[in-house]
This record gives sequence, structure tokens and C-alpha cells, in this order.
Amino acid sequence: MKVVITESRREMLAKQELEKEFSNMYEDVNYMTDSRGEHKRIEYRNGDGVIMVYGDSDKILYISEDMVRPIIYFGYTPPELKRVIGEWFSEFFELPVHYVHHVNKSTLN
Repeated sequence: MKVVITESRREMLAKQELEKEFSNMYEDVNYMTDSRGEHKRIEYRNGDGVIMVYGDSDKILYISEDMVRPIIYFGYTPPELKRVIGEWFSEFFELPVHYVHHVNKSTLN
């Protein structure tokens, strides 16, 4: 069966799915200092380990395949998946995201 929905409805449903799946993550905040000053790195984890990492100095969000899995059935291309997850992250955690990088989960842990 094929269902036709508008683009805005598809994004709303995808973000709801992300919120339902990942709203109860643990946040580990680490502060680092280098030549550019103090930076914050936030690791987001669930029972399966670290699934996202956010760096506040460059506003980069690193995501694992676990973040993509709940919304893959919405038919997004890889760049669209990154955009939707970045927008959801910015709205939910109120942190700006300039870039989203999809990395292997073992890289994050």
C-alpha cells in the first residue's frame, strides 16, 4: 500500500519518531581546553552506548546509524536524513547545528 503525504507532514512525523525514540538519552558533558579556548563536547547515549556527539566549538553533530534507523522508512536520501536529524537536534536540545556527519558507531564509543 502506498500513502501520499506532504513534505511538511513527512518531516513532522520523522521528528516525532526521533523524539519518541531518543528523548530519554543520557548526556555526558566534557570540557576541553586548547589553543582556541574552552570547548564543550556532549556525548548522547542510550543503553547501546554513544549514538551522538556534539561539539560546541564548530557546532558539528556526529551521528551513528542508530539515529537513522527510526526514520529510514520515510524515504529520505542520506543528505536529507542528516538535515532532518540536525533540525530535530537543534529544536529538541536547543543547540545550533551547522554540520551533521554520519560516522560508524564504533568511532563514537
